[in-house]
This record gives sequence, C-alpha cells and structure tokens, in this order.
Amino acid sequence: MVTKTGPEKINLRQLNTKGLAIAIIMPVILVGALVATLLGAGAFSRDMDEDDGMMWLWTTPSGEMARINGLTASADTRHAMPDAQGNMVQIEQTDSHLMMRDIATGKVSAIDLKTLATTATAETAPGEGVRLAMHRDGAFIVDRLQGIVRQVDPTTLAEVGAPLQFPPGITGGTFDEDGTLWLGVPREGTLVEVAPRQSGAVAGESYTVAAPAQDLSLTVLKDGVAVLNSTLKTMTTLRDGDLTSTPLELVGPEKMAESSPGTIAALTVTNPPGVITVDGQGDSQTFNISANDTPLLGAAVEFNQRIYVPDGTAGLLWVYNLDGQEIDRIEVPSNNGPLELYSAGGMLFVNAPYSNTAVVIDDNGNARRADKARDDILGGDMPPIDEPEDEDNSGDEGEEGDEGADGEPEIGPPGEVGSLVANGGNGEVTLSWEAAPNNGSALTKYEIEGNGETREVAPGQRVVDISDLTNGETYEFTVTAFNGEGSGPPVSTGPVMPSDEVPGAVSSVDATVTPGGGVDLSWPEADDQGNPISHYTIEEVNTDGDRRSVGQANGTSTSIAPEDLSVGEPVAFQVTTVANSGSASEPSPLSDTVTPFDVPDAPGNMYAETDQTSSGSINVSWDQARANGSVVTEYRVSAGGQTTSTDGTTATLDGFADGEQVEVQVVAVNEAGESEPATATANTLTPPSVVIDGVSATATTMTASFSIDDGGAGGEASCTMTVNNRNANGNCSQLTVDGLNSSTNYDVQVRVATPAGEDTATGSGSTSNVGGTVVFVCSDPADDTYCDGTDSDRISIRAQNNHSSAQRGSTGPGQTFNTICYWGGGELIHPNNEDHRGIYREYNPGKNSTDIWIRIDYGNNESYIPFAYFDINGEGKNSTGPLPAC
Repeated sequence: MVTKTGPEKINLRQLNTKGLAIAIIMPVILVGALVATLLGAGAFSRDMDEDDGMMWLWTTPSGEMARINGLTASADTRHAMPDAQGNMVQIEQTDSHLMMRDIATGKVSAIDLKTLATTATAETAPGEGVRLAMHRDGAFIVDRLQGIVRQVDPTTLAEVGAPLQFPPGITGGTFDEDGTLWLGVPREGTLVEVAPRQSGAVAGESYTVAAPAQDLSLTVLKDGVAVLNSTLKTMTTLRDGDLTSTPLELVGPEKMAESSPGTIAALTVTNPPGVITVDGQGDSQTFNISANDTPLLGAAVEFNQRIYVPDGTAGLLWVYNLDGQEIDRIEVPSNNGPLELYSAGGMLFVNAPYSNTAVVIDDNGNARRADKARDDILGGDMPPIDEPEDEDNSGDEGEEGDEGADGEPEIGPPGEVGSLVANGGNGEVTLSWEAAPNNGSALTKYEIEGNGETREVAPGQRVVDISDLTNGETYEFTVTAFNGEGSGPPVSTGPVMPSDEVPGAVSSVDATVTPGGGVDLSWPEADDQGNPISHYTIEEVNTDGDRRSVGQANGTSTSIAPEDLSVGEPVAFQVTTVANSGSASEPSPLSDTVTPFDVPDAPGNMYAETDQTSSGSINVSWDQARANGSVVTEYRVSAGGQTTSTDGTTATLDGFADGEQVEVQVVAVNEAGESEPATATANTLTPPSVVIDGVSATATTMTASFSIDDGGAGGEASCTMTVNNRNANGNCSQLTVDGLNSSTNYDVQVRVATPAGEDTATGSGSTSNVGGTVVFVCSDPADDTYCDGTDSDRISIRAQNNHSSAQRGSTGPGQTFNTICYWGGGELIHPNNEDHRGIYREYNPGKNSTDIWIRIDYGNNESYIPFAYFDINGEGKNSTGPLPAC
C-alpha cells in the first residue's frame, strides 16, 4: 500500500545570523527508537572525495579497519585496532585524517592516514551519547547528552577554542556538503548551525522548527536538512532558507539516518515495517516493505532515486523505487549483526561489521561484494575470522594440507602449485596453474621468476601474462607459493617460446547460468590464421580482478561445473585459442557478468508450535534461507497433505484434528528450484478440562481453587467461576466471587474455555455464619405496656422491612439468629424514645434510630427483624459488620 500527503509552508524565525560555510563529508549514526545501541555508529557517510571512492570500514570480531576501493570493490589495506576488538566503533574520515571512537569504552583515536600511526587518543563517556564529526582539518567531539560541542585538532585531539554549550540532549551532529554542522536542540525546538574556525567553533543561524521539548531527529540531505518531529508526526525540511512542514502517517517506531546522499528524506517504520519519504517539494509517500520487524532493521536512505533499507537479521539490503515497488534484494552476509551504509565517490558502501563482507553499489544499482579480510594486501597475512556461512576461499587460501598424527592439519609452508601451463603468444607468455596447498596457513602470494625478473602476484591470481618478450627466444619460468610459514617448492614451466605465428582470438563469449550453480559458455570458432587449433582455454575473472583457469574445450562450447564456481559470486569469462604448436592468441573480450546460482539452503531455525488462538491449527516460523545467487521468491510450507506458499517467514496451517501431532516442512524456492526441507513438529490444541480442588469462603465471598489442562492454549484459555448468578473471570487456578449473602449454602461452577472447546466442574460451599442477638431491655416492666407479656414474643419477625408486612413469627431478648444480609430504606424504628405516656425508654441502649432491617435464617421464607432491636455479634451497636446488602 502506498499513500501520499502534501506539504505546508511554515513561518521561519532566524537567530544569531553569523554563519560560516566550510566543506566537509562525514559518516553518521542511526537514530530512532531502540536503534542506537543495537546498530552502533557510522551508519551513513557523505562523500569523502568525489574522485577518491575510498572508504575505511570496520570489522568488529577481528578489531580492524579495511580500506575499500569503490572502483574495484576490493580491499587494499587493513589496519588492526586490537584495543577495540569485539566492540562497535564510529569512524570519521577525510582524505588525510581519520578519527575512531570505541563506543563501548568511549576512547577516541586519531590516525594519520599516510602512515596509519595513532597520533593521539582521548577519553569520552562510554556509550552512544557522544559522536564525532570531521571535515578536512576541522573536527568535533559532540557530547549530545551534555549538550557540549568541542572543536578539536584532528591530529592531536587538543581542544580548539572554547566549547559551545547547548541545553542537554541535543541531536544530530552531522556536516552538510557546504561544511555546516547541524544540531537539533529539542529543549528549544530549534535547528542550529555550527561552523569550525581556527579559533574554535562558532554557532551560526538558529531556526525554530518545533515547540520546545518535542522529539526531534535530523537527516542532513544533499540540498538541505530534514527534521522529524515524532511528537507531532511531521517532517520539516529546510532548503534555501525556507521551512516546509509535511504531516506523516507514523504508525509505529521509526528509524532515520542522520545523513543521506540524496535530496529525499527517508525513514523506516519498524512495526509494521514500512518506509516514509519526503521529497524536495515536501510531498510525502508511505509504503510497506517485505522485511520483518526485527531490532536489526535499519534506517532507509535514498541513493540515486532508489530507497535502500538495511536488514541485518535477514542479511539483506532491500531496494525499492520511489513508488514503493521492490526492485532488488542484495545479499550481505551479516553474521547476525547490523548493516551500515556509507557514501563516497558517487557510490554506496554497505558494511557488515560483524562479518568480513562489504558491498559496493554504483549509481546504476549494481552491487559488488568486497572481502575486507584479504590477506594479500598491506596489513594482511593473518587467518580470516570465522564466517557464518561456508564459502569457497580456495582462490585466496589454496588447498588444505595433509593432516598430522593427531588428525589436525600440519601447519607449515605451502605445497607446490599444480598443473602449471605456459603458452607462448605474440611477444608474451601466459602462465596458468592450480592453487598450491596452503598447509594450514593462508597463502599470501605467488612468486614468478624468469627472464631475469621476479614478479609477485596475489594468491587469487592464477593466470598471469608476461609480456615484452622476444619472439623465437626460449624462456623458462618458475612459480612458487608463499604463506605465513614460508615458501613452497618452485615448479618450472619448462621451455616456452613466444611467437608471432598465433591463431586468431575468439571474438566474443556468451555465458549462461544454469540451475545448480553451473555456467554454459559458447563462442564463435576462431580463425586459425594458418595455425591449426588444438583447443581453447577458459579463464574466470571475479570481482576482485583475480584470474584463474577453469578448463579447456576442443569445440566452441563448454560447461563449467558448479563445484568449480562459487554460487552468489559474480564472475565473467574469457577464452583463448591455443594452436597445435602451443602458441596462444590474445584472450577474447570478457563475457557479460553472470552470477552462478543454486537452490537455496534450507531455511534455518525452523520452529513449529501450537496455534493457541484457533482449533486444529499450528504456527510455523523460520529464518530467511541463504539464497545462493538467486532471490528466494517464496517458501512452500507443507503438512498433512496441504501446501501453502508465502514470501514471508511465518505461516499458519489449519484444518487438523484436535490433539493431532503435525509434522511440517518448509522449502525455500528460487530460480534453481527447491531447497532441502527444514522440518518441525507441533501438536494442535486439545479440548480443555477442569477439576475443582477445594472451596473456601468468608461471610460474603466464595473462593474456588481448581486445576485445568488448557490443551496447549496457554494464555488463550479463559476461566469463569459462577455462584448465585454472580461471575468472576481471570486467573485459571483460583477465582473468588464476592457480594454473596452470609450464612448461606451455594452451588459453585467453574468453566474453562479455549478455541478447542470448554469444560465445566461443579461443587458447593457455604459462606461463613454471621450471628446476631435480639436486644430489648425492659427496665420497668410493670409500668411499660411494651413490656407486657413474655420475653419470647416482644419483637415480631416480618416478611419485609416494615411492620405492615406479614408476620412470620416473634422473638425476644437474648435470642440469637444467623444473619444473611441487611435491607435499608425500611420502616424507621426508634429503639430509645418516649413511650405513649411521654416516659423516655431505652430498649437498646446506645442504638441509633435506623431504617435497616436484618434478614435472618428463620424457616424457609424470607424473614426480617428490625436492626433497632438486633445487634451483630462482635460488631459495634450500629454496625452491620460484614453483612452484604440484600
């Protein structure tokens, strides 16, 4: 569903109009409910250098940074920061300086990017309350909790000038493209500019964007600033001095990046998952997304007219167009950690800080994966950290070596390269070989010797052209593998001779991916140019630029087996013509890039449970399956002869018998077919049952203790106790009904109900007896006509609360009865008053005049006695004690 709203102009108030514009590009962290701690810092970055396209990215488990070249989508330098290993960090960087803050400890380190030396350190308060910002030679430490903004020297971290003090709880702290640092001051409802100067930071213009003490978050855009007011559910944008406010349909918690490379402000609503955008005209659009509500669902950003939503739980970057249509899902193995987004050199960088993976996305939306832990680069030569998925690293590491006596691999220098082949070309020789066994230590390089020169190549390179040779002259080359333990045995090519008598090159190569992870190749026959063709060699090139031979063919087509490729890894191919003489043509142009794919892995963490809300149903959930190069289009859920499909990770199956054990399986489906099934078992609800364990009572309440079997319904079971048409609901182990009459026998009923049915148990009990005594004092019987007769019949017992009703009987002083309830509003009786002769009499000393009558246990009919002549045992003269109203 997509909804749209429009903007409205608001008034602008500007204060402190002393601005200063300075250029800058910086990363930012995510803000929003529950996001800061979970996703850490450095979630977005502005361009460092449009021509540079370099970005330093962090890996938490290994505690190191890797510099990723956006143009090649590969790492070229690694730098360890062991003190921060295992912690999330924030990295701010320019062309010459880098500052890193360990979020867990608060330690800030300044690093000279020319030497990678740590030039200074500083301590800040641990946690998310402090952030860094930097541009060229202007750097800031922003204590958002304290409201303090300090300009520091990016090399020494010494303070520059006096700090700026704002009210506590500021937000933002991000530079725009013109070099202005933007802060939100929720306590004042303002948006404030800050500029670095040689003498220290200066506060510039201030804009009123909200009433004080509202919840504000900032996104610095390419052409302005957007302020999210979560309190009023509005987005206010500042562009060219004009403020525009747009109402938003915020229906749940939101997350918003503090910076975006585009002109469209975007935020993620996490529950239900969706995205809201506000464009340059202030028009808003809301659409749902396919992700699940998880803590690692991150803030959306707009990059080149596409909306990117990072999802660390699924290991995906969801991609949507501006109309809210899903156009791609980019896999980024996250190792159950967050995904961070950065921008540099006109490219979008996706970092998975808990894995060795990064992804670079160009302005057309094409994604390439980069390995942050390459060992053949500066700072390498260390074993890679464990990844959450099995990946084919043979290209970088070589084959494992032999096992030792205890079954563990022996660690030592590598073995020799395999199948070394040399083909002479026109003024060049092409060498190819198979990876050497690494013998427990990752390969670091291959060394090629020959023609008086030594060449070192990366361990992923297994096809090398050696040029500037003389045709007709014989050469010999050796190839030696190296690892952290030393060098392996050299392997010689034997004599090889370049020649200008070479066959023609293949003009083009067609590559087609086949289900199962293979690739079919075909090409037009080459012109032998008088040199009869022996065969064609096929070479693979990956995203790191590594080359390796993947076979040869006698004809003009071949198939590359899945075991020779890595599913999900983009590759291209080229073909070389080889003559009978051994001479080789130039390689063909590269084929189009293809990504081998296979059926998905089985869904993980499969779980089935009783559906507590419905009879005959079970609920099933699972984790996203690894797609293996082709997007998972659906999950098929099967049980009891029925199958349903969903593109989510949950399903409910119904139609089963009560108490049935149901075995369910789920398969993931992509273009290659179905995965292996994940299985689980659950039982449907059984009808409930209840047994009364005991009944207790007070004068006005009855309590039943009981035991139930809810049949698996859990919190969906409801329990009701009924006594004398009065009900109590709630706790399914003990319930109490109040408002009962005392001294009364009652039937008790307890009922339990679930979606699978109901059951009832019955019992009985009596409320506690409350006794009372008749009081009628005859102080002068001979002179008081009310005292005529005998004590046994001085007080009449009536059918209602007055003397006009039928008389049930009579009683006298000292007689006791069990009471049931009291009835007010009856005939008013004066127990202490003048008699008919004007003599004051006290028939019940201390008793007030009262219209209350007490119902007593007297025969089978309702019977009442005046409260004026009746005292409740153990209570005050004028108190009805625990008796309820009738």
